[in-house]
Amino acid sequence: MNTEKIIEHTFQNVIPLLQSEGKWEPHAQRELDAYITLRFPEGEIHFDAEVKQEVRENILRTIQDLNRAYPNFLLVAYRIYPKYRQLLQEMGINYLEANGNAFIRKNGKLILIDKFPPIKEQREETNRAFTKTGLRVFFQLLVDGKNLNTNQRELAEQAGVALGNIPLVLKGLKAAGLLVNKNKFGYQWTNKEEAIGQWINGYRTSLKATLFQGKYRLPKDRDWKEVYLPTEKTRWGGEPGADLLTNYLRPERFILFTDLKKNDFIKGTRLMPDPNGEIEVYETFWEIGNEKEGCAPPLLVYADLIINGDKRSLDTAKLIHENYLTEL
Repeated sequence: MNTEKIIEHTFQNVIPLLQSEGKWEPHAQRELDAYITLRFPEGEIHFDAEVKQEVRENILRTIQDLNRAYPNFLLVAYRIYPKYRQLLQEMGINYLEANGNAFIRKNGKLILIDKFPPIKEQREETNRAFTKTGLRVFFQLLVDGKNLNTNQRELAEQAGVALGNIPLVLKGLKAAGLLVNKNKFGYQWTNKEEAIGQWINGYRTSLKATLFQGKYRLPKDRDWKEVYLPTEKTRWGGEPGADLLTNYLRPERFILFTDLKKNDFIKGTRLMPDPNGEIEVYETFWEIGNEKEGCAPPLLVYADLIINGDKRSLDTAKLIHENYLTEL
């Protein structure tokens, strides 16, 4: 659904509830979508608006940055799930949702409408780029730009998938508007930031849970940095990975990726299984290379911080983006 349709749909449902009048026009700034004016009996409120189909973890940092840059910022979204509405309210970010929900704190006025369920998603034909297998290939394309021009057999080997999946994934990325042909044998991203955001959302919803191996506990009085990593494909992700990359975040939640089977993992790391343990262990799904020692690829670390969604994680994610992801 395009920007105009989302705004019109939102106005149709929200404006009567606000007992106001609304108008909009395209925004002059490229990074924003619309000027929106809400007219109340006591006066008008003008907003610089960003319009989204749906709010997920992967766009929260962008929304935060826009809210800081524009004092009159307003988010307009077709769908915002309850936990994100709550988070936006805590962040003080004004929003209108197409189903009739609204949060506006401006010019001494406070409006909170938070009673309507999100508009249901319509089922679409499965895009193979966003399946468990497709997301592995998608990741390899994002972390190494050379893979956009490599042969399909080599890409399949790197991603650990069957060769027949590669053309289906590339077709799916093109259908999603993320990839275009650069020449006869290569591709290029149409918008790398958008591609990263969509991969993170797919990783969160379709891939991450399938990689989960179990929870483990740290021995008492033992620092996580003292854990022996027995293979090159046993690496810290999430908050400990972020600490290794930035020296900024003191980990409270631990993610460790490994290529080892359970018994070999226990023997090598001397960590013990515990359903209440601090360390979540996941299967390694990428090729090792060009990474900080002991740390998962920065994009994967960044993804898990975005999924965490709390302020400390988002602040650290911003540092990782600035220092590592702009080079991808």
